[in-house]
Amino acid sequence: MFGLFKASYDVSEDMQGWIEDSFDWAEDNGILTPQTPLILPTKDYFPAPKGSADEVVAGLVDNLKPMLGVDDLDISIAPLEVLPDELRHQYGVTSDVAGTWQGDHEGGLIRYDPTLIRRPMALISMLAHELMHQRMARTMRDWPGGEPAEELATDLYVIAAGLGVIQMTGADQAGWQGYMRQSTRAHALAVFVTRQNIATETALANLPARAGKQLSRALKELD
Repeated sequence: MFGLFKASYDVSEDMQGWIEDSFDWAEDNGILTPQTPLILPTKDYFPAPKGSADEVVAGLVDNLKPMLGVDDLDISIAPLEVLPDELRHQYGVTSDVAGTWQGDHEGGLIRYDPTLIRRPMALISMLAHELMHQRMARTMRDWPGGEPAEELATDLYVIAAGLGVIQMTGADQAGWQGYMRQSTRAHALAVFVTRQNIATETALANLPARAGKQLSRALKELD
């Protein structure tokens, strides 16, 4: 009998309203424009980098900078001091710190977990998040929700900049959600493809199965 009851949509009306207001803010601040594409994890957007971990990360940062409007800024990278994966498991050490950003409107430093090299979508998603901090530092910092919502807003503006597929895939690959729940990301991605008149099949075809189901549900909710 329980199958007769449909689970309620788990993105609250307040959160849906915040997402819509945040997309408006992104448009007002040039993060989202009529030309913003849905950025996919392909060589068209991310030519296969080669070399050391630092060189790979530097290449990905160079790919991402123009997408996020910070290609004119000096942004350095450095690895975080973390235990290798095998030692983390051996000693039961866990950490949710995948990357950090320090800087101001003129430039900054991104530190990254070098073990993310093995999970490329999680790595790209993390770099996009930290670079969005850099982009947001160029604004009046008056986004909906203000400073207390900065990390959540940073995830949202990565989606508004076209990287929603990569962010959802990265969270799925990493096995943890970060600042924003996957269902909320799916709703934000649904808002993005709807606003940009992008074929939903394009997003769905490039998502893992579970994330694709969440996006399909969000699209139905918007309809």
